[in-house]
Amino acid sequence: MTLPVSGLEDLVDNEDYYSLLNANRHASQDELKSSYRKLCMVYHPDKHDTSISREASEIFGRIRTAYTVLSDPVKRHIYDVYGKKGLDADWQLIERRKTPQEMQEEYERMQRLRAQHRLEERTHPNGTFSVTVNATSLFDDQVVYDDDYYNQQIVLPDVTKMAMSQSIEAPLSMSSTATLSGNLESNNGNGSGSFNVAVRRTISSKSWAELMIGATDTSGFNFAVKGYRSMGGGLFAVMHFPVGMMVQDDMLAVRLPGANFTLGRVMGDQLYGSLDLSIGDAPHLSSNLVRDTAKLRFAGKLQLGIPHSFGVLSVTYKMPEEKANFKLAVKAGTFGCMVEYGGQHQLSDHSIVSAHVNIGVPLGVSVKLKLNRVSQTYVVPIILSDDMNWIAAFYGTILPIAAYAALQTLVIRPYLKRKKERESEENEQSRQSETLKKKREAEETVKMMKQSTERKVQAEERKLGLIITEAVYGRLVADNSSLATRVVDVTVPLQNLVENSNLQLPVGITKSGLPGFYDPCPGSDKKLKIVYKFRGGLHQVVVNDHESVRIPLKSHAIGESSSFS
Repeated sequence: MTLPVSGLEDLVDNEDYYSLLNANRHASQDELKSSYRKLCMVYHPDKHDTSISREASEIFGRIRTAYTVLSDPVKRHIYDVYGKKGLDADWQLIERRKTPQEMQEEYERMQRLRAQHRLEERTHPNGTFSVTVNATSLFDDQVVYDDDYYNQQIVLPDVTKMAMSQSIEAPLSMSSTATLSGNLESNNGNGSGSFNVAVRRTISSKSWAELMIGATDTSGFNFAVKGYRSMGGGLFAVMHFPVGMMVQDDMLAVRLPGANFTLGRVMGDQLYGSLDLSIGDAPHLSSNLVRDTAKLRFAGKLQLGIPHSFGVLSVTYKMPEEKANFKLAVKAGTFGCMVEYGGQHQLSDHSIVSAHVNIGVPLGVSVKLKLNRVSQTYVVPIILSDDMNWIAAFYGTILPIAAYAALQTLVIRPYLKRKKERESEENEQSRQSETLKKKREAEETVKMMKQSTERKVQAEERKLGLIITEAVYGRLVADNSSLATRVVDVTVPLQNLVENSNLQLPVGITKSGLPGFYDPCPGSDKKLKIVYKFRGGLHQVVVNDHESVRIPLKSHAIGESSSFS
């Protein structure tokens, strides 16, 4: 668990201790000490005139703070996990003799408790809206009538079912939560609805119990009791016992639809399974096994029961970088067989879309489209064919992909790009004073390194070594962008980092934290452009903010006179 970014303040307060010391995040203590000593030779207050001693002291203090944190294993671990905010946390409440990992776990526990208190003051609405469309008229053969008039009529897809459900969860106390839920449904012109109230109480850290009371539109009532118990060793049990009642002709009818019992076990971080027993109207016994890894999720289920027995196998391939996954599932049993395939993609922090195609006997062909937006879910099941119609399966697969690709290209990506550019401009305007402060600090740093930089330039010129002729850092944009280019000249700071005709900047650190750098455009994507001479040849390279830099390289050459030995 990592702490969330709190806002624009974090975008401006971008001083990275690793970047300040020009060290990668896996640097050894010896590497950190060597880098710290080199910086002391340039920025120690004793090496500068009294006119700039105050600025030198401030810069040297920042460098010393960075080295103090990274040279302490515990502080370094805290900084690596939580950043500078973690260093300001209430670590005095945690025993210092604990290992860094134990301190991290304890700190996360404290954060969860604080988050729990904040969440207890809120309600949690959730809702689902579903529309079922019957489009079999587009693919299945229609009934032929004796009258040609009816045969010439075009039968359009129609909505056969609509359903809507909504629930609100609110805490009653530190251990009790109430949930109010209701649903409405219309199926082929017949409507129904229900309303439920459930109260869940946490009995201990290992168990909870829930009581549900509900009413339907047919003078019916229902009750249910549900419980959970953790038994140690990864074992857990869940019980659900519903009761239905109906008043008709002044008579009370009680119905016991059946009880459900689940016994499960977590067998590791990536493997868990369960046994489920249901007794009542449709008794069955089923077993489930799931293996969930970073890239793949395997799930299997075998159910024996009345009226149907079946088995299910599914595999989901995850692509965390693209925030997407693909699923393939096969289901076969006494009712027939079915194949399901589809994908899911996260559009933004709050929106997820998915589409899955089902092909089977005797269910036919259908496609389910789903949109999750914050706590609301919108589902559109479309029945394409009642038979194994491969044309329906083809269109059910291709059309959602084509529509989503067009939506991404024409609407979503342009919108997100404009939104990002607008937010970037707003960030810059709202933090202009902070950025100016960072700019002044960088300028003072550059003044202090000019003498040492001039000596390095003279030494490099004598041996035709590495000379930085131009270097800019910031937002480098294309001509078709609505944003303006905003960069800072970092020629002197980069030349000051040259050692023996070599310049290396580690991967994974923001360059805005390097001495003499600052962030001229908080919130924007930044690049570093370097133009340099080596052995009389002109070279150029452009890298992203967190990319590594290693020069000189022959691949950077843009002049004919470049040569490497």
